[in-house]
Parts: sequence; C-alpha cells; structure tokens
Amino acid sequence: MFRQDEYGAARVLWPYAAGGAVVCAVLGAIYHWGVWMFLGMFVCWTVTLLAAWLVFVWLWSLTVDLSKPVTEDHPFCRRIVVHVIGILCWGGRLRFHVTGWENIPEGRFLLVGNHRSNYDPIATVWALSRRKIDMAFITKPENMKIPLVRFIHKANYLVIDRDDPRKAIVTINAAADLLSRDVVNVGVYPEGTRSKSGQMLEFHNAVFKIAKKADVPIVTVCVTGTEKIGKNAPWRHTDVFLTLCPCISREEVAASGTKELGAHVRALLEAALQDK
Repeated sequence: MFRQDEYGAARVLWPYAAGGAVVCAVLGAIYHWGVWMFLGMFVCWTVTLLAAWLVFVWLWSLTVDLSKPVTEDHPFCRRIVVHVIGILCWGGRLRFHVTGWENIPEGRFLLVGNHRSNYDPIATVWALSRRKIDMAFITKPENMKIPLVRFIHKANYLVIDRDDPRKAIVTINAAADLLSRDVVNVGVYPEGTRSKSGQMLEFHNAVFKIAKKADVPIVTVCVTGTEKIGKNAPWRHTDVFLTLCPCISREEVAASGTKELGAHVRALLEAALQDK
C-alpha cells in the first residue's frame, strides 16, 4: 500500500497512516484488539482520514472566488495543490524517469511542453516539486468548473480563453507578471489541447510572448507515458518519462520572434521524442 517510488509519491500518505496508527493504538488498547483486527482497522482509518482530507479540500474549493485575480504568492495553497497531486500520482501508480536536470536555469522560467494526457501537468508538477521547483500552469476554463480542481486558482494557476484573443492576452500578461515579480514559474502547452494521436498539434505561438514580456528563459519538457495511465491504473504502474531539453536563454528569447521560438521548441521536442 505504501510503496515508495523514485519521487516519493507514497510519502503523501504517511500523515494519514500516522493518524490511523494513533487512533488504532488507543482503540486497540481499550478493546484489546488482536494483530489482524489492528491491521484491518489501521487500513480503514488511514483510508478514512485520507478521504476526509480530500472532502475538506473539496469543500474549501467551493469557496474560491474565481472572479478575483490571485496576484500574490500563496505558498500554503500551492503546497496543498502539490500534496493532492502527490495523492493522484500515487493512486495512478506513476513511476518517474527524469533526465536533463542540468538544463534548469537559475531564477524563474517559462516551462513549455508537449501535451498527450490530462496527467501531463500533474506528473510535471510532482516531478519538479521534488527539486523544490514551484509551478503554476495555464489551463482551460473548463477545469475550473471541477470543484476540487478549482482550488488551483489559489495557487496562481491561470485560465486562458483560446477563442477570445483579447481575453487570452490578459492571461498572457498576467503570467508574465507572475514571472517578472518572482512569484512562481509558469507552465504552458502551446498545442492548446492534448493530442490524442500522439503527434504534436499546431502551436499557438502567442504563448511565447510570456517569456518575452517577462524577460525569462524557456525550458522545454518532453513528456511521454502519461497517455497510458488511463489504461494501466490502478492495476499496473505506468512509467512516465520527462526529458528537460536544453534551455533557451533570455538573450535568445529577446532576440527571437514568437514564430521562431515556436519552431525552436518544436525542434527540441521532436528530437527528444526520437530518442524515446
């Protein structure tokens, strides 16, 4: 039940396991439980505490005002988001393989990746959090209608309206502002939506304006394996591979147009995919 993977997703369960152990120790002493009764009740109480925490976060998410922009840093809310993401990674039985850590620059950056699954940002946030790298992704408005998911609004996640250029530029400016003020790193998928075929879709190159406006480098991440999670979980583990490609420096970002940056990122992703 508490299998530890390379990035410790199972570690998110230890607070509930500790709580379950305390409850069972007290009740077991009172009612003189045997070993098997103790173990059975330990599992029950651990699951109950985990479920209670998720219900609490769900109820809290219902109070989030999505119409109010979140411009300041909220480390506590971000830790809650990462904690819930860790639970999802454990439940999905993800096993991570990450290469290219040396390509992460100092300071803030725009993270750009390919998009194969709804699990892509979940896997990416968890993997990077193991190296104390904070992330907030740009997501579609539909995700904010999901009660538990809408809590990400408090962690500086932004929504983008792909059908309204005026609203989209507001999100781009907000993301650039978060980077400029050193609040959090921002992640985005230039394809705009996940590819069901495995082939990369056309890029919306306007997202690269974020890096240009914020004057930050671009880190490209190639993610594979997440498209298999839906078929494997919970019966089999899924190997998820993240390749952090060579960084596009601030100087190159400033000297290049958004179309050129899109072509550069696409070339990096295609090269990484060929190596898989």
